[in-house]
Amino acid sequence: MSERFCYRCGINESEGGPLIDGLCQVCYRKENPVLLVEGEVNTELCQNCGSYKRRGVWVDPKTYELEELIFEVAENALLEALEDSFNDKIREYEVVSPEELEEIDELPVGRAVVSFEPIDFHVEYFPAVITYNVRVKARIHELQRELHDERKHVTVYIRQTVCPRCSKFLGGYFEAILQVRAEDRPLGEEERKAIGELVEEKVDEIMQRDRMGFIQDTIEKEEGLDFYMGSTSSARKLAQAIKERFGGTINEAYELVGVDRQTSKEVYRTSVSIRIPKFRRGDIVADRRGNVYEVERVDGKGLSLRNLSTWESEHLDWKTAKREKVDTVEHEESEAMVTSLSPEEVQLMDMETYETYELERPPMGLSEGEVYRIVGVRGRKYFLEKKE
Repeated sequence: MSERFCYRCGINESEGGPLIDGLCQVCYRKENPVLLVEGEVNTELCQNCGSYKRRGVWVDPKTYELEELIFEVAENALLEALEDSFNDKIREYEVVSPEELEEIDELPVGRAVVSFEPIDFHVEYFPAVITYNVRVKARIHELQRELHDERKHVTVYIRQTVCPRCSKFLGGYFEAILQVRAEDRPLGEEERKAIGELVEEKVDEIMQRDRMGFIQDTIEKEEGLDFYMGSTSSARKLAQAIKERFGGTINEAYELVGVDRQTSKEVYRTSVSIRIPKFRRGDIVADRRGNVYEVERVDGKGLSLRNLSTWESEHLDWKTAKREKVDTVEHEESEAMVTSLSPEEVQLMDMETYETYELERPPMGLSEGEVYRIVGVRGRKYFLEKKE
């Protein structure tokens, strides 16, 4: 069989190694480079929130320390440029340290390993500039005796811009209004504070998945709170979180606000309303059978009540509370001192009128001379608790 020669340099096969597509080993590697990235890469980061594009999608950074952020953005841009420019025979790659890359001398076909390290940079002003020394080893043909081993200097330019989310936020954009109200009463101060803390906590979680989940504005009204939200889905998630914590019902309404110029579709703004129950801790309520209770706790699952006749606590889910027609009742509160005790009765003196009266002794510890809060409902008096 006659000797074959490399058609590019003329070396014979016995000296230049097995020919690949008519080329010796050296010429094959030269004619089929794997590191095809350009010498310059351009990218942007949002000057307002620090986000940057990853595969065309704006993402939040891992760090907000400026120098670390700039390197995070630059390395992301460099890796994307490398991925997009690899020889099409590369099916997978791995990033390793320069020291690890130095030790690699064998790879399966279609695999590359990459290392990069900054060799020059300035990050004091924008555009920030970082130059990397990039090295790649790879095997793209089974007849290769030596790996591709290519190096290149790549300079990444990082410029500032404003991402779409911040552009909308700074422009006052909102897509939905979350209205928080209470049934048949205004929100109390404690409720406003608790709801505000819950919303703040949940918005941080929501924005990890929904970049438009920001709060554009919060308006305190006499009857409740209005949150102007960047997305309808975030308003719905917050309403559900409030319902799970406080209970209540959720409703939605829609308002036509214009027409999208690009799609010619009508644009609606959503009002998501969460109305929490009328009940609050300390309220006096009664059921359809006339049992009188003090509300101990209200949450998304229902009501915890203390029966003022038996002093036993019980929990009613919202469906049961509705079926039992639990509702607030008119009542009068007063303070009275225990003047004498018997096994069945308690004698008390009203601390305002000094009138004395007797009540059936409740199943609770009482002491003569102690002052207790008393509540009167439908002509009957009940002990609440000892006055602090």
